Amino acid sequence: MEHEEFRYEHLARSLEALIEQGVYRAGERMPSIRALARDRRLSVSTVVQALQRLEARGLLDARPQSGYFVRA
Repeated sequence: MEHEEFRYEHLARSLEALIEQGVYRAGERMPSIRALARDRRLSVSTVVQALQRLEARGLLDARPQSGYFVRA
């Protein structure tokens, strides 16, 4: 399992690439946790872990009751 990537890490890398490509721009709201979970066929907890990882890397801001936004 050491070479296998966790699902949340794969999602985080995928979303990071979309941010770098300008698909999601600074100040823009990310899709909701439930929408990402549904569209990517992942659990809500997996999506939350991925978004928290991107927040820890300084790419996203979490706003209570509003969701995650791309950091400028």
